[in-house]
Amino acid sequence: MSIFRSLKGALGGESAHHLDEMEKEHMESVKRALAYGDVEARWNAIRAAGELGDAFIDPLIHALNDEYWIVRRGAGETLARIGIPAVPPLIEMLGSEDDSVRQEAMRACALIGDPAVDSLIRALTRENPVIRQGAAEILGEMQIQTAVAPLIETLKDKDPGVRREAASALKMLGNEEATGPLISLLGDESGYVRIAAAEALCSLGTRAIDPLVKALASPQPEIRQRAGLSLASIGTSAVEPLIAALGHEEAPVRQGAAGVLGRIGDPRAIPGLIRILADKERTVRQEGVRALATLGYPAITPLVAAFREGDTLVRYCTMEALWIIGGPATRPLLELLSDQNSEVRRRTALLLGEIGDPAAVEGLTRLLSDQVPSVRREGFEALEKVRKAQGEPPGGSLQPARQPDPDLERQGNGKKKTGSW
Repeated sequence: MSIFRSLKGALGGESAHHLDEMEKEHMESVKRALAYGDVEARWNAIRAAGELGDAFIDPLIHALNDEYWIVRRGAGETLARIGIPAVPPLIEMLGSEDDSVRQEAMRACALIGDPAVDSLIRALTRENPVIRQGAAEILGEMQIQTAVAPLIETLKDKDPGVRREAASALKMLGNEEATGPLISLLGDESGYVRIAAAEALCSLGTRAIDPLVKALASPQPEIRQRAGLSLASIGTSAVEPLIAALGHEEAPVRQGAAGVLGRIGDPRAIPGLIRILADKERTVRQEGVRALATLGYPAITPLVAAFREGDTLVRYCTMEALWIIGGPATRPLLELLSDQNSEVRRRTALLLGEIGDPAAVEGLTRLLSDQVPSVRREGFEALEKVRKAQGEPPGGSLQPARQPDPDLERQGNGKKKTGSW
């Protein structure tokens, strides 16, 4: 209430009439200052307008377009003090083409707070998509839980910018009721919308894990892929549910869970991933191989054990994983060249040949005197493959990997030559 209205309540008659005239004159001077004054005059007029009430809403709304930030900011704060009467014109300003104007209008609505909520929720259905977008953003920033249901409905909006802002608002609200609708948005045609939905799901943390795991079975490849990426972003909290999902009845879930576990890189997943190397579905086995190879060094010892002891299907899968890991797997595999089982020795020679690490030369050379012909033959072929991998000519000499001999290097002799085996 302005000072003039306060005085009129205490006075009457001619004095009150005189105060009316003074108030009108003051209001006109404030309006002139808002319209024509310099920046300081406009700023002072804005502060005065806050005490003059609803009559100055329109000039203050106009001041949101001022070229000076301080005037725009002052106008927004003054409108916020006026409160509910300023909400409808502020919502109209959410549709402005000028982003700085929209931002001040949004800030003013947020400052008004709860009294503006109902109008903002209704604005989610306005014809102008920019107004819908701004309303969603404000409701998210204000963290209005009563807006969850309207915002979930807004996820279906025909405008991608509105869908994106609704997803971002639901991220700020953190309500798990939005999980299902957000997952459906992972297949949205707009990349910006998909990213916003994924970020919102990640922000829900453990509450989103089970629905995201189920989404790995979605018929839409985009949803499966982005559900996996969301689970990977959630990280270690998702590891145990994903390990359990390796036994899921649906193959796409098992496959997706293996892929995510590979991206997370937690060694706890290794036993479960090795188990699915015996899966009846090839795609699941392939994903298990890739995941174990991605895990790298921690997976080598369990992989070598499965390579030695597993059935045919598991052996071939472990061979592929160890081959992808490459050189770091060489030393553990060399121990199997002395295994009592000739088939283990033969398979190990084959794998070491595929890896092509010169560190295997000495062990493979010993196989050339193995009592089993098939082992000797595999050892020979493996040495040939290592030679080829190192750029040696077929049938040329090859020796175990060693440190360069400084004396020979100085003499320009290069590698010390040995007799052909």
